[in-house]
Amino acid sequence: MKRIIALILITVTLLSFTSCQEKANPYDYRDDDSLTAYFFDVGQADCSLLLFPDDTVMLIDCGNRADGRKISQFIKNLDIDTIDYLVLSHPHEDHIGGATEIFNSFEILSLCFPQIPNVANASSDLYDEVLSAANEEKSRLIPLTSGGLIVEKTNFDVTAVSPVQNCIYSDLNDYSLTLLVNCYTNTLLFTGDAEQAAEADMLKTDINLHTDILKVGHHGAETSTTEAFLKAAKPQVAVISSGKNNSYKHPHDETLLRLKNANVKTYRTDTAGTVIARCYDKGFSIETNQNINLDGN
Repeated sequence: MKRIIALILITVTLLSFTSCQEKANPYDYRDDDSLTAYFFDVGQADCSLLLFPDDTVMLIDCGNRADGRKISQFIKNLDIDTIDYLVLSHPHEDHIGGATEIFNSFEILSLCFPQIPNVANASSDLYDEVLSAANEEKSRLIPLTSGGLIVEKTNFDVTAVSPVQNCIYSDLNDYSLTLLVNCYTNTLLFTGDAEQAAEADMLKTDINLHTDILKVGHHGAETSTTEAFLKAAKPQVAVISSGKNNSYKHPHDETLLRLKNANVKTYRTDTAGTVIARCYDKGFSIETNQNINLDGN
């Protein structure tokens, strides 16, 4: 009898130890059969991590150069060593600065970026450095315009909404690669730094912009997230990535008022910390965590 009791105690201890091991990382919000989206607090920059139900990994933007190490370490702590899709919304430092560190830390299977006409003069030393890293890694390069399909699987798909083909803009922000993510019955819309000119052109396409969760454009600047765009998107939740006491004063009061008038529940990384969305077969949940701070400055 004593031997049987001892075996039971050992079994219970092992099960408890295994359970503790599985939950060792308090920042791992993944659930089976859900899309987990982290909207990271990277200060005055942008970075989001999408973990799909089949373990496909997509990283959208990489923050500033100084953020790359913290972003990489966080992802490694989730036991991820391969990123299926690295998405760079547009070639500004606060969106692609950490990309070189990401290439140094992970196997990157595909690099997605907006197809920008030569007249826009998108080239920079940093952007060239990132593209060189992609070529060295032998990543698949996927230039995208509106309607381009990135991935399509049983429970989810990701499609480019902008830049709209043949549109010319005076501001590089308007060439931002905007992504529509459908998973189960949920939709997420990532708009980079797209401003009102790009939003107006998106509204002219036949793509349904209706979304549950909107990643607000250009850190909540007043030049983005117009009333017309909100009317078409009809988001339930909005997420704004901005740094505390930033010099741009993002998010602007005008944008916050438009979101309030549209009855959109709004989360800001400068006040709420990292925002985590989990999308299930019949709905989604939102949590925040101020301890997940990946701002390298």
